[in-house]
Amino acid sequence: MQARYRLRKNGSFQYIYRNGTAVRGELMTMIFVAARGIKLGVSVSKKVGKSVVRNLVKRRINHAFSAFIPLLKGEHNYVLVAHESIAKGSFNDISSEIRALLKRAGHLSEEKV
Repeated sequence: MQARYRLRKNGSFQYIYRNGTAVRGELMTMIFVAARGIKLGVSVSKKVGKSVVRNLVKRRINHAFSAFIPLLKGEHNYVLVAHESIAKGSFNDISSEIRALLKRAGHLSEEKV
């Protein structure tokens, strides 16, 4: 994912946690808030696994989400919080979960889906 789409600052994460709307799935929870532009932050707890597993999960989430950026309607900042079960999921599982969460939130353009 390109750097311009990444959420980096702790204050940005905290703002989204406090003011955002959450949509829960089996592998992850998506929290979003209206903003100027589209940004994504990924949060993976140590409960998911050791650093190698956590970084793999983060890379998979970033790559899967980047495929949906052209399909998004509106501008929001997102935080995806990984659950423990995501370590056993494949890339296709993560991608389909992100699609389902975005659909439930109403953020996917219908003509492009």
